[in-house]
Amino acid sequence: MRIQLKNHHLIPIIPFLKGMKLKGEQSRARSKFLVIALEAYTALHESEVDLLKEYAVLDGEGEPIIAKDGSFTLKDGCVKEYLAERDKLFNEVAEIEGATYAEHMTLMRKILLDYDEELDGENAALYDALCDAFEKGGNDHAE
Repeated sequence: MRIQLKNHHLIPIIPFLKGMKLKGEQSRARSKFLVIALEAYTALHESEVDLLKEYAVLDGEGEPIIAKDGSFTLKDGCVKEYLAERDKLFNEVAEIEGATYAEHMTLMRKILLDYDEELDGENAALYDALCDAFEKGGNDHAE
């Protein structure tokens, strides 16, 4: 299975998919997809940390100093450059891919298309991005 999503969708995709009420075969398909989606999320997180190492105030071991609330301090004069680089990172397209099973892509498409819960705001936009990604993911000539 292979789909493409912008990095900024990787963070909310995990709780969105976990929150879907599914049974049996559909739940199993979602769980298998979550495993490979978490790999892409982990790669994004590592890239975020690398970016922080370049722009944030570091401790004595070269690691960003991150407060308990998740905040951090950027080096003097780096805010604009950091934000531009972070925007680039979050707008890059991530490939979510991994070995699953023959009909996994088809079943994930069906799960999304048959999903009948009401969605609004960020969840509606995320749902739309997921549907688009799964529609394109099955085409040999997709972007």
